[in-house]
Amino acid sequence: MSQEILKRFKIRAKKALGQNFLQDDFVLEEIANTVEVSENNIVEVGPGYWALTEKILLQEPKNLDLVELDPDMINILEERINTNDFHWDNTNIKINHIDVLKYMPEFKQYDVIANIPYYITSPILRHFLYETEVKPTHMIILMQDDVWEKILWKGKNKSSVLSLFIEKKCYVSEVIKVPKECFVPAPKIESSVLMFESHENYNEVDDDFFLKLIKIGFSEPRKKLSKNLIKGGFSKEKITNLFHTLELWENTRWEDLNVELWIALTKELI
Repeated sequence: MSQEILKRFKIRAKKALGQNFLQDDFVLEEIANTVEVSENNIVEVGPGYWALTEKILLQEPKNLDLVELDPDMINILEERINTNDFHWDNTNIKINHIDVLKYMPEFKQYDVIANIPYYITSPILRHFLYETEVKPTHMIILMQDDVWEKILWKGKNKSSVLSLFIEKKCYVSEVIKVPKECFVPAPKIESSVLMFESHENYNEVDDDFFLKLIKIGFSEPRKKLSKNLIKGGFSKEKITNLFHTLELWENTRWEDLNVELWIALTKELI
């Protein structure tokens, strides 16, 4: 079906928007079935020409908000609706022609499903986790492996700004790997689907100060964490005493700390 739609509307991926169209029905169904969709509110980011949307609609969500930036895709979506390509009775569908970073969900509870380009992965995650008034219960995100490896501490087993600001808000798990051949055009890097499940473990810690602190800690990668913190405005005496209290070595580097230790630093330095 996806290949037919691509040919019918002469769809070409736009490199500037980081578009790679997922074609594999099995993977599309796995994504759509990862969370409970039936009777729930779903936000789909980057629906394109509705390949994944079709699978979501089969689950009959209560509301489905589609967030799409590409005006050509908006035209295709509207034409497919007008020509009765889709049939749904129990779902309220809203098409939002808007940059996702400006989109504010109106639901009191919802899940996000998205296939997002590499270059905007971090801003989108930060937007939904820190900038929206109501945070999603779950996010099902398809992303390239070089991004999810940073999130799940794979490879070098080191933390990152990305992994830490996510861990403050979510539990993260891998759902399924997605080979390059499942996309048109095929990306250069393999992909995976991750599930982000919101928690409230660290709600007592100020978000803005936490984000500021980890940025200071990671500001100069070649320097020790203590040096970066002192350069960031904290006194040498305070940092020395704090490292002793938290049983951190003087040579501790920023990427060696897990989220619990960063939370502890935040509580003491705020």
